[in-house]
Amino acid sequence: MWCAYFLTCVLLPICIPVPETVIILWGTRQIGSLGAFFFGVTGSVLGLTIMYSLSSLIAHRITKGRKERRQLAWLQQLTGRYRVWILGVLLIVPLVSDEVLCVGSAFLEISLPQFLKIGIISKIISVGMIAFSGFIGGLCGLRRRQMIAVELLLMFLASAVLQHFCKKGEAKYHERIHTGC
Repeated sequence: MWCAYFLTCVLLPICIPVPETVIILWGTRQIGSLGAFFFGVTGSVLGLTIMYSLSSLIAHRITKGRKERRQLAWLQQLTGRYRVWILGVLLIVPLVSDEVLCVGSAFLEISLPQFLKIGIISKIISVGMIAFSGFIGGLCGLRRRQMIAVELLLMFLASAVLQHFCKKGEAKYHERIHTGC
């Protein structure tokens, strides 16, 4: 059963139009919280990597034209220095599908290592919150609304961590631009 769950988690950010929560809850029932967490994070990050790689190949071909490059520059300017932070939050909060986020990251030219850092941290948080929420809530004696409040607090803390990592990566990026390296 873990193999089917892992494969589903890999395909989730690529082509399965089902919310992550449904898959993780199914995995939690089938293989337990720890297995669902481990295989869910590993499968999701592998799926994000595959989808990002495919998207970056396509994005490179699409943005060859002058008009497309201008529009891409406008989008990069619009998202500015917060684009990585926004990506991290959107990978945790299911407002936009992971497929769209992978494609958007490729178009915004977020590097694969930086994308993977964000993806790993985000998926640890999102899959962990889903897989362990029932266990932690029962252990702490928290009701459903209290558990949601704790999860929101964790999400904001994760956003702060992501912003911290992004500032370091952004400083190196700007150094390369200004020094020509």
